[in-house]
Amino acid sequence: MIFLHLKIDFQLDVAEAADILGIFPYLHTAGPLFVRPLVRVLVERGHKVTVISPEHTPTDIEGVRHIRVPELNRQIRKIMDPDHYFHFFSTKWKKSILAATMLANVSTALLADEGVRKMMKDRSERFDMVMIEASHLEAMYGLAEYYNATLMGIASMRLNWHVDELAGNPSPSIHESISLEGPPLKYSLLGRFYNWLDITEEYLLERLVIRPSQLKIFKWFFGYSAEKLEELRSRFNLILINTHFSMGRVRANVPNIIEVGGMHLSDPPEPCDEELQRFLDEAEHGVIYFSMGLEIRFKYLPDYMQQPLLQSFAELKQRVVWKNELFTSPNKTDNVFRIGKAPQRIILSHPNTRLFITHGGLLSVIEAIDSGVPMLGLPLFFDQFNNMQRVESAGVAKVLDWNSLSVDNLISTVHEIIEDPKYAQKARETAQNFRDRPMNPLDTAVWWTEYALRHRNATHIRLNKGELPFMVYYQLDNLLPLILRIGVILVSIIFFSYKLFEKLQIRQRRLQERNLFLRQQIMLR
Repeated sequence: MIFLHLKIDFQLDVAEAADILGIFPYLHTAGPLFVRPLVRVLVERGHKVTVISPEHTPTDIEGVRHIRVPELNRQIRKIMDPDHYFHFFSTKWKKSILAATMLANVSTALLADEGVRKMMKDRSERFDMVMIEASHLEAMYGLAEYYNATLMGIASMRLNWHVDELAGNPSPSIHESISLEGPPLKYSLLGRFYNWLDITEEYLLERLVIRPSQLKIFKWFFGYSAEKLEELRSRFNLILINTHFSMGRVRANVPNIIEVGGMHLSDPPEPCDEELQRFLDEAEHGVIYFSMGLEIRFKYLPDYMQQPLLQSFAELKQRVVWKNELFTSPNKTDNVFRIGKAPQRIILSHPNTRLFITHGGLLSVIEAIDSGVPMLGLPLFFDQFNNMQRVESAGVAKVLDWNSLSVDNLISTVHEIIEDPKYAQKARETAQNFRDRPMNPLDTAVWWTEYALRHRNATHIRLNKGELPFMVYYQLDNLLPLILRIGVILVSIIFFSYKLFEKLQIRQRRLQERNLFLRQQIMLR
């Protein structure tokens, strides 16, 4: 019996080896950090994995065949060029058009790459699964049809209405805009209407600008029809999303949307040098960690953004660890430790860390939540607004607007978060909820990936749009009998009122005619 039990456990733990193609054309650092652990474990479990990505991103993984696309790196440098960089601070429509152009360039770069073309021409190549970032790169979905493979999505950033569409999740997305402006999560009637307008703008942009450009690339490289692209958009088996319900407002998800927020935490943290460790250990009044992530260049921020930070750090009694790309080596003063590359997870997990001042990047937010550290958000663009608004609504953060940032309100907000125990308490509770799961995020992602390989037909876990017509989704079919009854009553009331009015009119006319006749008779006499 013991041998049989061990044999069954072993069989359940081993999955049939599969050929997996991962397409990760990330122009941001969060994506590679998110998917790297999953790819590594899939290889360890015997799967053959091919990854198409920019050069050096992610770093080489043992056992993985990497197809590097240098043109993606050129696209990254173009976006980070100051002339393009400042477009992120312009209007929503300018940023959206810039994003549409960037996405078209990315799809073209991937499909036109020499290594990718060579792979597609090799008749011996086969893939059981195409794993791709669930973004607006619809042209790349053609590879799933080309190889007759299962299509699986990765959402390294937050969930929104576009990912909902791909997953077949028809839940209302009134609060889930993709907007680069990041409208706040307003629950008032006016706020919901504003968010609806914002999503409508995005929907029009996606239909009129982004998807047509992707369709053109899709037809050019694969020769498939527009109908085939629509079919592929509804063929996502499942989507792994980098979030967790403990991180803020709970939302409705269909079974094929799998929450694996924190998957990147399975990789070991970067080590901390002795000087920084001593600076953290000897912080009598605690430590404040300030970082704007890896994408935002501090040197490009206008003076009205930089000066309040610089002056505030000088006045705080807490020690400040300041991650700044201008410094390639540690630079320590009395209360500020400036460093070009900071071991963020080590700093956040240190018992003396009292506050994390952050731009609101998703991985940074997740790491702060996992460490139980309150946050002060200074979001600039993309998903940062929404990320910070969610944790603010959960009670573990405060958010300030760069446009109204001053030394006084920055220092007063820092003091409020550090001195009011409710923020630290709520951060600890959220950390406990975030960690309390039946399986860790990486094991969950691996299990569901292999589930998608075992069940290529995922109709039993996704809800396709065609299955819920407008009338059924809004339960208008249940309202029809009531509407019909009310309609019959209203029509009856109108009909009988008209008949009564008509009868009164006839009666009045006859009375007038009678009176007229009597007057005529009197005159004749």
